Amino acid sequence: IKLKDLNILTNINDFKNDVFIKVRSTGKLIKGKVNLKKDNTALINLQDFEDGISPGQACVFYNKDKFGLKVLGGGWIKN
Repeated sequence: IKLKDLNILTNINDFKNDVFIKVRSTGKLIKGKVNLKKDNTALINLQDFEDGISPGQACVFYNKDKFGLKVLGGGWIKN
């Protein structure tokens, strides 16, 4: 998945390991890797298949800690 217009809310070191990714607000959390680019874009590699990924949808990144889920940031799916 290619993303644009990223909004990163945490230290970029949080992206060195796998994170949880949600493609839709009602979607499931899927483990994957976020490859941040210098031009405010990213490439996402999901570990599981996800249906219906479309340009214009939000894609949000999470990780888990002892308190629960933490939002790391997100971006918009592009062509």
